[in-house]
Amino acid sequence: MQEILSILKLLAFSNTFNFILMLVIFALIIKKINLNKIFQSSIEKVENFIKKSDETKANSKKVLDDARILYDKLPDDISELKANSKNKIEVFRQKVDENTDKTIKSINENAKRVISIEEKKISNLLCEKTSTDALDLAKNEIIDMLKSNPELHNKFIQNSIDELDKVKL
Repeated sequence: MQEILSILKLLAFSNTFNFILMLVIFALIIKKINLNKIFQSSIEKVENFIKKSDETKANSKKVLDDARILYDKLPDDISELKANSKNKIEVFRQKVDENTDKTIKSINENAKRVISIEEKKISNLLCEKTSTDALDLAKNEIIDMLKSNPELHNKFIQNSIDELDKVKL
């Protein structure tokens, strides 16, 4: 029994035995901790990250391709916008010309009407002034003639009476 104890002692102190014992303890700890599951989870996370990265890369490539298509179409779009702008400008210019012509015609017609009205006013004023002056002049002439020849007064009265008699008939 002594020998068995010495062998056991020798084994206990042996490096190989200690190493094997350490491996067994690590195996139990690994089994208990379930490192395989942790490694698998980390691997899945990395795979998911790579998939998301590939999806993002594909989306970015699609956006880049769309941007390139838009960029390539840009000169055509600019030309089309210029053509549309020229057409709109021409239509706008024509409308402005038409409106300007209408406004000018309207102003001319209004000016002609105002001038015609003013001419009639002036003509009426001149006729009135001329009539007033003619009546004043005739009155003054008659007064002067009556002063210079008092017999004409009686003659004018008689003529007026004769004219009134003709009206009664």
